[in-house]
Formats: sequence, C-alpha cells, structure tokens
Amino acid sequence: MTTTLEEIYKDVLFRSGKDLRGGYITPENFNLAIKVVNERFMNQLVDNFETSKEVTKDLQPFIKTLGSPQYPALEFTPVFAGDNKKGGYADIPDDMWYEATASYLSLLNNGCSVDSEYRTVEFVSQHEFDAKMRSSITSPVDNPEENDPILVNRNNLYYIYPFIRRISFTYIKTPAQPVYEYTISNGIPVYDPATSVQFEYPETCVDTLTDMIKTYIAVGIESQWNIQTQMPSKL
Repeated sequence: MTTTLEEIYKDVLFRSGKDLRGGYITPENFNLAIKVVNERFMNQLVDNFETSKEVTKDLQPFIKTLGSPQYPALEFTPVFAGDNKKGGYADIPDDMWYEATASYLSLLNNGCSVDSEYRTVEFVSQHEFDAKMRSSITSPVDNPEENDPILVNRNNLYYIYPFIRRISFTYIKTPAQPVYEYTISNGIPVYDPATSVQFEYPETCVDTLTDMIKTYIAVGIESQWNIQTQMPSKL
C-alpha cells in the first residue's frame, strides 16, 4: 500500500469534520482503531474466501504456501518411530491466520512402475477427529485407501494421521499490525514515518479501511458522549 498511515489519519479527520462532538481524534485512539480494523478487515476477507473459495486481489498478498519454491514444506516428526499409525506432529506456523488447503504426494506401486498423485489432507476439529478414528470405515489409519489423511490442531501443534513426512500447506498469513508512531513537538504530535508500520493491504482497500476506522472511532466517541451527558438518576 502506497498510502501512508499519516494520509489515512488526515483523511479520517477530514471525513469526521476534524472532530466529533468536540472530541479530538488522538493518535492513541487512531492506533487503537487501526489495530481493530486491521483484524476485522482480514476476517471479512476470510469470510468471503470461505464462501466463494476464490482468492481475491485483496487477499492474494496474504496467501503463503509451504512446499512452494519460496518456502519449504511443512515437515512432521513421528509420534513413535516406525509406527505410522501413531501419526506425526509439526509446529503450527507462527504467522498463520487461517488454514486454507493441504496436500501430499502419494506414490503408487503399479508393478513395474511407480505412479504419483497429489492427495488432499483434510482439516478436522477434535470432535471430527474422534468420530473418524472410532470407525474403521472412516479412519484414514484403518482404511487409508478410501480416506484422506487428517490434520488436527491439538496442544498448539498439528497432528497428522497416518504419519506423513511432509505436506504442502497453504494458509492465509497474519497481517502486520499497523502502528502510527509519532513524536511530540511543541505539544503537537508529529508523524514518524521511519518507525511507523503501514497496512499491508493493497491500495484498492484504502477507502474501505478509512471508512471502517472512521466508523469505529465515531462509535467510540458517541458512546463516551452519551455516558458524559446522561441525566443523573433520581434518588
């Protein structure tokens, strides 16, 4: 995004009439707003992705694939060496916001030749995992030919059943937390571009983000105004 936080801050002030009910929008309030809006907007993009299963231009910068030319595959360690049925575990990526897809390369022995194909790894909740593993029909351990491997989040680790050494793992990474840094000169806050952290979203998102920031701040100031102007209760 080429639009800086300083430009967004000034635009929010302009759209708000520079103050709301006499209340100035401080850098502190602006920082709180951009933190909340940053997360809310990413959740909106994820909701749209879940509905359409399409990666929009706004979401594209946050797509990360382990097992691509840029990043190594997600590697698992066996729970018990030599026993694939016990599964394996791997660290969850630190920058993950949302799981998208996972797959692995399956090798098939066809007599004199070996064929390969990519198979899906299914994300499941703990409840779904328990249900699948209890049934010999749906269990990927007892019936691997008919069922894809399953991946479950447990104790802040990923567990895969049956054990697979490495998989390709695509996810939506966490957006950087924007921060409006400033110094005080003659009692006035002055924007510091060198230490500020900008939004990571594409330029096309600026208007939407600005409106969301303005709305968040306006609701907060309105609530504070209502509290301050409430009539005292009668005794």
